[in-house]
Amino acid sequence: MRCKLVLGLLPLVCLAGCPELSPQSLFVRGEPFVVSGTAAVVDEAGPCLVWFADNGVTYHLFQAPRVDNEDFDRATTPGVRSRLEIATRNDLFIDCEVGTIVEVQRVLEIVD
Repeated sequence: MRCKLVLGLLPLVCLAGCPELSPQSLFVRGEPFVVSGTAAVVDEAGPCLVWFADNGVTYHLFQAPRVDNEDFDRATTPGVRSRLEIATRNDLFIDCEVGTIVEVQRVLEIVD
């Protein structure tokens, strides 16, 4: 099976015998939702920055391009509570896999 991903517009060019792909297989971002939580560091084979959401889920936060650096840094400071608009991502990876990977779309509130 020889497939080649052409970067840019993300078309998949199959040279021979590639499986059929549905639009869902190229899905990278979920629908944004709002949740509150607290940033923390856990030690899972080394220190790992996580965000414990009030919904009981542990997240790894990535910064969207429109999110201000200062706001993101404050929201990811261990011990700081925040309310964020986030969206799941399945195309981002992190070495310490102890939570769901999400992208912060907006920082709505910081509670120091």
